[in-house]
Amino acid sequence: MRSTCLVIPCYNEAARLNLPEFIDGLQNNPLLCLVFVNDGSKDQTASILFALHQNAALDIQSRLHILNIPTNQGKAEAVRNGLLFARNPLDYSAQHSALEYVSSFSIHCDYYGFWDADLATPLSELEWFYDFQGNTDRAMIIGSRIARLGSSIERTLFRHYSGRLFATLISQGLGWKVHDSQCGAKIMQPELIPICFNKAFYTSWLFDVEILLRMQQHYGKNAESMVIEVPLTSWKDVKGSKIGWSDFIKIPFQIWRVFRAYKR
Repeated sequence: MRSTCLVIPCYNEAARLNLPEFIDGLQNNPLLCLVFVNDGSKDQTASILFALHQNAALDIQSRLHILNIPTNQGKAEAVRNGLLFARNPLDYSAQHSALEYVSSFSIHCDYYGFWDADLATPLSELEWFYDFQGNTDRAMIIGSRIARLGSSIERTLFRHYSGRLFATLISQGLGWKVHDSQCGAKIMQPELIPICFNKAFYTSWLFDVEILLRMQQHYGKNAESMVIEVPLTSWKDVKGSKIGWSDFIKIPFQIWRVFRAYKR
């Protein structure tokens, strides 16, 4: 297991945050650090996160960080700001007016990444990420929701078929055989953060694709070999997803827009 810092983007997650599971994850894995980003939530998410930090045991507090963004920026910006903050808290704090509340300004990890707040992908999958890659030491490890024998992947038909459609379009655009670019569980080595996250993204829900495109632009043909896709052993479709039919209709155009922007 490698030391890992996960950014958890949160927008109106007060009713869905499984705080005991996050605390258990920190207790069971002393190499895990969490950065919760409250993305301008209108419910009680911010106060819940601050209370979580305040009430945590001292050994947990040092690995539990809260970044509060006053106005909603979207998931892409929440993840981007969270990773920039996690990689260099002092520099981030000097350049941004967003409120932050952390127990320590020291976050030094082998891998950084992001994970969905609803824990559709359990934190226990993190260890499987490292086991699966073995000694290959890939720069980026991404989860893939592949239903297969021995796994527990619970997806609605809407998510399954829309996911297959988008994966086909994205694979053709990238020229890579990507099965699931949109899974909300990804980790990467720290040197990728300035390459992939220094600039704002074009879209909020397809920023995962933009991350791969930015790697492709920077590393050329070598980029594909730097990424490994891990078939998850467990994933569940948690109620309250913020993607619906209206997004389904818009996403093909957004895919075209993204590839057009990066292929100029």
